[in-house]
Amino acid sequence: MPATTPPPEEKRSIFWPLVLGGMIAGGIGFAASELNVFNTRVDTDRISQSLDAQGERLAALEAVEPTAPETPDLSGIEAGIASIETMVGEFEERLKELEGRPVVAGDGSAQYAQDLAALQTSVEEQKAEIDRLLENAQSIEEATSEAAQRADVQAALAKIMSAMTTGSSFESEVGDLQNSGISDVPEALAGPAADGVATLLKLQTDYPDQARAALSTARASGADDGEAGLGGFLKRQLGARSVAPRDGAGPDAVLSRAEAAVRDGQISQALTEIETLPPEAQDAMADWIAAARARADAEAAVQDLSQRLTAN
Repeated sequence: MPATTPPPEEKRSIFWPLVLGGMIAGGIGFAASELNVFNTRVDTDRISQSLDAQGERLAALEAVEPTAPETPDLSGIEAGIASIETMVGEFEERLKELEGRPVVAGDGSAQYAQDLAALQTSVEEQKAEIDRLLENAQSIEEATSEAAQRADVQAALAKIMSAMTTGSSFESEVGDLQNSGISDVPEALAGPAADGVATLLKLQTDYPDQARAALSTARASGADDGEAGLGGFLKRQLGARSVAPRDGAGPDAVLSRAEAAVRDGQISQALTEIETLPPEAQDAMADWIAAARARADAEAAVQDLSQRLTAN
């Protein structure tokens, strides 16, 4: 019986599987890029702009040379007081001389009494003028002293702001505030003065890692981002997070808005957002929160002191 020849094997085309595989890989790559799965995308333009802005601000602060208030010229007032004092002295001598003369009966006695009364009135008027000039000179001196004190305080505040920009100590500047009459220096300035506060750049640089840790903790504790679809699935499976601000009460949305605020230098606004995170998520970024709060409180204290100076 002749052997049966097997039917020729059908050759399958590999074209469409390759196309389909390429589309899937491309889609995953695109999604990973857009979702910043591995947090490798850096907004270099925003960071560059932030650095430029901080550099300009620091240069402006360093260029400020507080000008001491000009000492008023009191020579005219002093000369006027000296002249009046001389006149009053002469009047008093004449008054004593007249008072020591014997009173002569007759028409001259009435004239004498009239002249004596006029002289006494003139002496009192001159004394009142001296008192007025002395009070005016004292007011000018006090105003000059207050202006000098305000200039010292403003200079100290400018140096503190410069130190906060560079992250250096501002302990001596707090001492300058106290020496300038600010006895109630806020604890937000006095507390971190020796070591300084975190720079804005450091807070911006450290935030992505801190946000990733907080989001991972929140998801592990069962917090739901509330985002459906492929994007939400990939984020949850791959640990991705949003880098553009978006609406929502979920941890990912909150952290995205906080990050936008941090990039813009609005640390207080970022902290307000972070306060709505679950407690365990906040604990995961506790160090960053403490550093950010110290800086925000110090900035608020400087602004408050500056406003007090303006109000006074």
